[in-house]
Formats: sequence, C-alpha cells, structure tokens
Amino acid sequence: MGTKFKGIKTVAEYRRGEIGRDILRLIEAGVIEVGRNVTDPRVAQIIDTFTPKNSLERRRIWTTIKYLEAKNRISLEEHNGHTYAVLTERGRLQINEDAIWNLAIITPRRWDHKWRIVLFDIPRVYEKKRKPFRLKLEDLGFRMYQKSVFIYPYECHEEVHTIAKWYGVDKHIRYIVATEVHDMRHFVEIFDLL
Repeated sequence: MGTKFKGIKTVAEYRRGEIGRDILRLIEAGVIEVGRNVTDPRVAQIIDTFTPKNSLERRRIWTTIKYLEAKNRISLEEHNGHTYAVLTERGRLQINEDAIWNLAIITPRRWDHKWRIVLFDIPRVYEKKRKPFRLKLEDLGFRMYQKSVFIYPYECHEEVHTIAKWYGVDKHIRYIVATEVHDMRHFVEIFDLL
C-alpha cells in the first residue's frame, strides 16, 4: 500500500536519507504545517503525508524533520499557534543539487547522425568544480574524446547548460554540434548506434 501522494513510499520502504529529500520536496511545493511534536494531537501534515503505521514510523519522520532543522535545511516557524516548515537557502541548494544528480537525457528512438561535443577549459580558480562537472557528464553517458572534450550522440544542450550553470562554470563551456568527427566509427560502436 502506498501513501496519499503518487511517488511517495511508505516509511518502511525508505532508505536512509530518502525521507529527508522527500520532506524537502514537499516543503518546496508549499509551506506545510508540521505540528509541535510527535504527540501533538493536531494533524501534522508532513508526518501524515507518509501515512505512518505506528508511533515508531512517526518518530522516524519527526527525527528527520528535526535533523533537517539542525542542518539548517528547514526552519520551523510559529504563526498563530501553528508550526510551519520553511525551506532555508541551504535546503533549496540541496533540492537543486538533487535535481542536478537526477538529471537525465531523453534519448530519441533514432539517431540524427550528429555529434554533440562539449569542450571546457575551466581555470584553476574553479578546479574543485571541474571534477564534479566532468563526473556528471560521464554519469549522463558522455564519453571522453580527449582531455576536457566529451562527446555524445543525442541533443543535450539544455542539460549541459543546466549542469554548467549549477557549477558556475558556464562561461568556460563550449557546446558544438558536428556531423563528422575523427574516428567516428569507434564512437558509433561505443554508443551502439548501428
């Protein structure tokens, strides 16, 4: 049995850290009342969203809420006798980072016989951002063509731009669409485009 909302699992189905991410997403969707504590008789929307089966599951959710507050991801604010959860800047940052790591490129059924090439020359000042940017390109399926040059067969300009902007390196990225590349047969085989 699931919960009231599509995409949200029961408390028992969650692995460590997943409840926190979903709580942040729920709060981002709107300011949600949470109640004062686990035994508060009033409806605690976040807790009830997960339809906990017992007090242990309710306590797990409440502990996660308190953890998010302690880590400055949310703040609990009192208004007219009700407690509301509000995202902090760090909470928004975490949601955006999760969105970046969950980003995927939709591959069409047919290849348009064009190559997408991403070149980057990230200065030493941004050295700590180079590796995560490169890792995300690899995570999306890009292959290294040569150092600081990655290749992909499908349209992905929007995704590359989003990632580059997130890491603050968008001024150092170039996106090229090419019809031919040297050693094209090798990449056709790697991407299984035959």
